[in-house]
Amino acid sequence: MPFVARRPPSGWEDEDRLDRRVRSRHHLLRQDATRRLADVKGRIMGLTGQKRIAGHTRAWMATSVLLAAGGPLVAATAVPASAAPAAGALSVVANGLNNPRHLSFSQGSLYVAEAGTGGSGPCAIGQEGRACVGRTGDVARIDARGRVTRIMRGLSSVAGARGAAAAGPADVAMVGGTPVVVMQTTNISPTTGANPFGPAGNDLGKLVVGLRGGYGPSIPGPDFGVYEAAHNPDHGAPGNEPAIDSDPYALTPYRGGFAVADAAGNDILWVGPHGQISTLAVLPVNLGRPPKTPAGTMAPTQAVPTSVRVGPDGALYVSELSGFAGSAKVMRVVPGHAPTVYASGFDSISDIAFDGRGRLLVLEYQQGGLFGPPAPGALIRVDRRSGRRTTLASTGLSSPTGLAVHGHTIYISNHGASAAGGARGGQVLALRERG
Repeated sequence: MPFVARRPPSGWEDEDRLDRRVRSRHHLLRQDATRRLADVKGRIMGLTGQKRIAGHTRAWMATSVLLAAGGPLVAATAVPASAAPAAGALSVVANGLNNPRHLSFSQGSLYVAEAGTGGSGPCAIGQEGRACVGRTGDVARIDARGRVTRIMRGLSSVAGARGAAAAGPADVAMVGGTPVVVMQTTNISPTTGANPFGPAGNDLGKLVVGLRGGYGPSIPGPDFGVYEAAHNPDHGAPGNEPAIDSDPYALTPYRGGFAVADAAGNDILWVGPHGQISTLAVLPVNLGRPPKTPAGTMAPTQAVPTSVRVGPDGALYVSELSGFAGSAKVMRVVPGHAPTVYASGFDSISDIAFDGRGRLLVLEYQQGGLFGPPAPGALIRVDRRSGRRTTLASTGLSSPTGLAVHGHTIYISNHGASAAGGARGGQVLALRERG
């Protein structure tokens, strides 16, 4: 099921749902990456398990070679002028976005994944009712003047009426100017991992590469639904969700490939440079107090990873949506070791990041947890040494879903479960960090 409404109780309005479901490099690295790209043209590369698609070689080799050359090539440039508010004040960077999700910064521009508004079908009936597919998912670039340009258009999107509970593009990483997008999925087959939406849903549940900087064809790659059906890393965590379930929701370049958080699979996966998928970590089940229960009452709740970041120490840091108030954690993941708790006691985390001083930033989708009454979100900073927590913003944050940092400015996807045409369309905000 899509991330936006996997855990909240039925009957909530669309805005009150959550769709559950990186510095400059040396010029020599760019030259080396270009030279190595020339050496690999025409080679065949595996994309989804045993399947090899020769026509997609160039896109995937481009991203893998650039990562091997030192990671994303990102220029250090000025913060967009339109997104430099007074310290501590939220300002609007962009409006008119369709279900904006995660953010990333590259070469002076901010990028946002828009989950879209679904379409006319085919349709399927799931836990959230009838959802129909369309080619309305996009990746948008916001430049230094605050102008919004869709660089990738027509990606698969599944949603209910008026774009509710949308599942589509969830996160984007720019690798040498090439966008790599992780796509959500829903209603997968427990035997094959395929979604029921036919050719229009071909992008769902995959990594998708946008050729020519996103303006060219979009090439779907590794399929996380297929991997989930074949391996089911969490063995079906307790809860009301299907035992075989996938909702890829976040990614970050990592060790020559990409680390991916599968919100419904409760795991962190790795996509290698040749498109192979493997499991880095499975997140343990949490315990929390259900609302309106006696003190001391505890119940299991799935972790539901919503973001994955490489921390200052090189480890992976993963945020959890979880369900009950105070049950969400930030986990530290080192491949080959069990995940450990880095920070805990949060409410429904939708994203995390690290500021320029290496301090953890936590974005809560809704204070009080997903099962509490409607409430604003919150942006919280955690001091590295003392662990002291400072709320940087709350008022004005409504269903925030994405977080990015550039210099002293923090960017936030707001109204992240809203279509552009609604009363509260999706937007990106900026906050000048102080302290």
